[in-house]
Amino acid sequence: MNDNNTTCYIYPDSPATPGVVTPDVTFDLGIDMNIPVKMDDGKKITMWGFTNDGSMNGGTFPSAPMRINAGTIVHTRLTVDGNMWNHTVHHHGIEPADHADGVGHITWDVDGTYTYQWRPMHAGTYFYHCHTNTVLHAEMGMYGALIVDPPEGPGTLVSPTASSSAITYDVESFWVVDEIDSRWHTLEWDAGTCGEDVGLHLLEPDYFVITGVDGSGTSAMNVASISATVKIGEKLLARYVCAGYHPQHIKFGGLTGTVYLSDGRELPNPIQVTELKAVSAERYDVIFEPTEVGEFIVTCDILDWITGNVLGTIKTNIIVTA
Repeated sequence: MNDNNTTCYIYPDSPATPGVVTPDVTFDLGIDMNIPVKMDDGKKITMWGFTNDGSMNGGTFPSAPMRINAGTIVHTRLTVDGNMWNHTVHHHGIEPADHADGVGHITWDVDGTYTYQWRPMHAGTYFYHCHTNTVLHAEMGMYGALIVDPPEGPGTLVSPTASSSAITYDVESFWVVDEIDSRWHTLEWDAGTCGEDVGLHLLEPDYFVITGVDGSGTSAMNVASISATVKIGEKLLARYVCAGYHPQHIKFGGLTGTVYLSDGRELPNPIQVTELKAVSAERYDVIFEPTEVGEFIVTCDILDWITGNVLGTIKTNIIVTA
């Protein structure tokens, strides 16, 4: 790895958090840059991520979700020791003040401890990620789901109003879809930041994952972490995040879902869909109300930016029981 004194990054000291108040919720994050993830062919790829206890080991891919209610005052306390180099936390889609936005290099990268203070006001599906050398660090897996519930808490997607009932759900599933180019996973944390060509313009994925599981083969099917089971008469909420760089085309296996939120904002008119197309960082909240028993295979094609050709396909499933 490059030494902090020779890298082209400039490191202003992290300031004290301005206007700090007592939070309702605090997340203590650390950094783990050695997370082995086993792929469908048996190969292990090293991923990076956040820990949820401030330590420098024990992270997961994706990182553990953050979950809070709208209106909550939140502190995200990031600790980075010298061996893990420099990182930030960006709460994507929340739109906080600059000092809480975590855009590294433009504001500051964290080496030590810094507290981001923020307050989400809109319920929906978001995500958080490192914003240092972002192209590489996001590819390395430094992200996690960020769920903002309405004041009613989990089980309600949209609060009731004077003219409409609440939008509720019974079962929840996370579809965080990403592609991996294993060649990138041998690079140093600051690769390319001095203007050298390290190949970050060329993403040629050889693995395709959904919520941390290789979904390109058959072993992903029925894995509890990505498979959804719902009974007839129940509502399934799928929180879909396009976490990759290539466009995605997700199809719901014959089921029809209703999209209520997009990118953390309620649609004025919910739409019914059997498929969705998304690009990097887009999120959709989709509710399914199945009426027949069966197994429905959800597929997501990862598409080439230019040609539109399918680079790989990810599979998961929805199991509907009586």
